[in-house]
Amino acid sequence: MQFIEQSIFEEIGFLTLNNETKSNSLNLQMLDEIVEAMVDFKKKGLRVVVVRSNPGAKVWCAGLRIDQLPEAGKDPVPFEYSLEKALKSLENFPGAVIAMIAGSVWGGGCELAFSCDILVGSPRTSFAITPAKIGAPYNPNQVNRVLQRVGSNIVMEMFFTADTIDAQRAGELGILNHIVDEGRLDGFTMDIARKIKANAPLAVSLIKSQVHQLACKTVDRLTNDPKSQKEIEKVYHSFDFKEGKRAFIEKRKPEFRGE
Repeated sequence: MQFIEQSIFEEIGFLTLNNETKSNSLNLQMLDEIVEAMVDFKKKGLRVVVVRSNPGAKVWCAGLRIDQLPEAGKDPVPFEYSLEKALKSLENFPGAVIAMIAGSVWGGGCELAFSCDILVGSPRTSFAITPAKIGAPYNPNQVNRVLQRVGSNIVMEMFFTADTIDAQRAGELGILNHIVDEGRLDGFTMDIARKIKANAPLAVSLIKSQVHQLACKTVDRLTNDPKSQKEIEKVYHSFDFKEGKRAFIEKRKPEFRGE
């Protein structure tokens, strides 16, 4: 694999993001490799998987590359799109998935992290959800991943401002389960993984499935709602989204018009 490293230690799977020269930004091949690794971990009957970046990486994941967004359509990230497949492979994995996060997480990288079941960070961990900076729409699945972590008022602040949330506030909000010094991060995460691995796998899998089903009831309704689809389509075909992408590529401030 070119953009991730897959390994197993003590019957615990490790999926390491390995695109550091591009700030671990997600491209289509990398997303397919994530799916491939998770399928393999499932076939091997692993009970726990840890998602991490290479040691010392400043950015845990910079999100989806802007040139990798799908072509215009009703849904900017349809279910069959590579990003959604990768995120679902984490959410649907029958065992526990732990995100071990040292570094910053931007945009779609937050979705990758929030698709994991437990998040462990260090003091330099931070999060920023940035679609409003380029006028990009999110679909109900994408919003719901954030809503599962924090209350609706915090979700709106994160999306509206695109401000960075540092580790301390992320811990206070419940985004991070734990914050530990970076030198202890590996060992602390392994301790959690070992505890989960020692517990009954069917019980762990059942609870995970129930939590996701309960959290997605509203999402299923919104996904099939024509009004919701039209709202997404309006933003996706807007001048602002085109302008936001151009400004990002040209490294300038966008001039949004609300149309």
